[in-house]
Amino acid sequence: MPLFDAPVPKRLLWPLNAPWPRRRAREIIRRFQLCFPELHYDLDSEVGVANAQAFLEGGRRCICLYGGLARHRKVGSAGLAVVLAHETGHHLGGAPFLASYRWLSSEERATEWAYTIGLPAMFGAKAANAVIARGESQLRAARLLD
Repeated sequence: MPLFDAPVPKRLLWPLNAPWPRRRAREIIRRFQLCFPELHYDLDSEVGVANAQAFLEGGRRCICLYGGLARHRKVGSAGLAVVLAHETGHHLGGAPFLASYRWLSSEERATEWAYTIGLPAMFGAKAANAVIARGESQLRAARLLD
């Protein structure tokens, strides 16, 4: 779990028992899992931070989407796809790597990989551009992207 992220205010989140945000997040995760089967994707709906994280667990490359992002009222499917593609890029993007975690691609490289390889692999080149534009707009509206 992210150590330094503040929880999203409850007024900005869909309720924990609302089924459709969880279904939406699980469907996007399912699509990523099919496209990138060498990684393990998970959802932790109860963690109220607006984040996702790439990490290693027992030698397995993992990505977890947290509930503050999956249940955020201003973040839709495109925003979730952009974030998951970025986290996937940490594992699959290659050099340059983070100084503190030498097995994860840098922030810049993860985003570059997401936009040029990951999202086009998921949606096709033309549709990926629309997903990126819509996703970035959603993340900016939620104040999660500068």
